[in-house]
Parts: sequence; structure tokens; C-alpha cells
Amino acid sequence: MTATLRPPSRSPATGELHALVLAGGFGRRLEALATRLFGEPIPKQFCRFRGGRSLLQQTLDRLAPLAPSERTTLVVDASQRSRAVAQLESFPGVELVVQPCDRGTAAGVLLPLLHLVARAPTARVVLTASDHGVVDERLFRRTLRAAAAAVAERPERLLLLGATAQAANRDYGWIVRGAPLDGARGIDQVERFVEKPDGATADALFASGRAWWNTMVMVASASALLDLFRAEQPCLTAALESLLAREEPHGERFARAYAELPAANFSADVIGRAASLGALALPAAVGWTDLGTEERLLEWLERDGALVEAQSSAKAAEGERAAADLAALERSAVSSS
Repeated sequence: MTATLRPPSRSPATGELHALVLAGGFGRRLEALATRLFGEPIPKQFCRFRGGRSLLQQTLDRLAPLAPSERTTLVVDASQRSRAVAQLESFPGVELVVQPCDRGTAAGVLLPLLHLVARAPTARVVLTASDHGVVDERLFRRTLRAAAAAVAERPERLLLLGATAQAANRDYGWIVRGAPLDGARGIDQVERFVEKPDGATADALFASGRAWWNTMVMVASASALLDLFRAEQPCLTAALESLLAREEPHGERFARAYAELPAANFSADVIGRAASLGALALPAAVGWTDLGTEERLLEWLERDGALVEAQSSAKAAEGERAAADLAALERSAVSSS
């Protein structure tokens, strides 16, 4: 049996909060380290770098107070299915979506999003990778709750989380923020993105006080995110919706057709084209890190649970302002509910 997965457009975002976790990457830059540590090039999200939990399991643990297993959708590559199944034993109820092959990050987000919308069309969703490091998980969740409340208030909002920058990092993407979004304190318009800048540009972004590291953690209503796909990637979206409507997602015909989908990048070809995006800051004390390089991974491991401090009084003040804005946003959400 097959089911049509196209939901009504613009469903109200009154549903519960779900998590959509991306775990289909291969972590090529950490293959050598994983091989040295574990004897084989295990993709980093399945590695147990700290304690007995993998990065994927730590991600699911971190999100569980907001979106328990039964409200979590996880996407992996077909080659990773057995590893994922083994690591999901302690997370009953997670919907595991397997992409037959890599057709770019846009398809890698759209496929699990269509599955999520089919079963929860009014959901709000936290979209996140499975390989981030977070020191203060409670403060991280507090920021996500504030973002989710803002989306519940205005379902058309698409919100990104920025991390308070601690250095002029050239290996991160950056969010340059503009005026407050809809006059809301704590949420700014995204003016533009800067992807992996050169040294001079990174220095200028860091010094400006108007730019955050781009975590690519997103909070939105599932229907609004799907509408963005339909607007910015209509051919890909129509093709995948049609494919899911006529083929079993684990069959050979599905895999062959999936391999022919248009390739696109989620960051550049979907989010980067959105007309109106909002962003709010993770305070510096959250200690967010993208564990994409050996250097960042080893630095994160060396923290050993210590809270991250800002590297200068100016950046510490910015983090305090972000925390104050977050508190104001929470109060606004409570008063409007």
C-alpha cells in the first residue's frame, strides 16, 4: 500500500513540537580520527567520543524533554541503517527514514519532512544535525522553547538559531542580522548569510557585533517549511511527493527514482533563497560547537563539561544581552498565550 503524502498547504502550527534529526552524513573530515580511535571509518554521528553515548544518541537525549522519541523523525543513508537501528534501541518510537543515496542536502531534509508532515501536519519542528556539541543543554532547550513559542504565535515564521561568536572563525557559516523581526525583542531578521569567509571578512563579522555563527538549527511549522521547499525547489518537491505517493519507500523502484531526483543544497538553494527569515541567539554559555573538524572535536572533548566563557568582555556582554532578549521573548510568549 502507498499513501499520498501531500498535506494541506499552510496548516496552522498548533500541534506539538517534533524533532527532525539529520544523520545521513559521512563525516569525511573525521574519517582518519575515527579509524585511529575505533579501527574503522565510522561516520562521526555514530561514534562514542565521550562516555557510552554516540553523538546521535546525545542529540536524541538532548531533544527528548522537548520532543520525545514518538515525536522524532531521523533520516540516515541506506548504508547506515544497521548502525542507526542498533543505536535506536533505547529510543522506541523514533521514525527512521532511510534515503537510498545522497542526492544533496535539500532532498535529505525534504524526504523526512514529508514523512513527518504526513503523520503530523500541524506540527512545529526543530530541525537539527546529529553531530553538534552542546555544553549547557538546559539553556539550549530553553532557547528552543522560546523559538517554538514564537512560531506558535506566528506560524509563518521560519527561525534559525545563531551561536554567539567566540572568535573570527573562517570555517563556520555566519548570520548577519538586521532589524528586529516584526518588532519582536530577541528575534532579528536575517539580513544575509556569509559562508566560510576569508580571514579579513571573518574578522569584520566578529568585530561588528551584528553577526552570529550559523548553527543551521531551525524551528518552524512543518507546513511553512514545506511551503518554502515548494516555492524554492518546486521540481524537487513535486518529484519527491509524486514518488512517495506511488512507490513504497523501501523498494528498488523507489531507490532508482530517488537517485534521479534533482540535486540541491538545503542551505544555499532553500534557506538562502527565503524572502524572510528570523534568527535568535544561543547565549555563549550554551557552548555550541559544530563538530566538523578534529580540532573542534578535540577542543570540545577537553572542556569536560565546563561551561563556555566569552573570550572578551564585549562578547560576554553580547551573550548577556542575548540571554536578556531570550527572557523577554519567553515573557512575551506567555503573555500572548
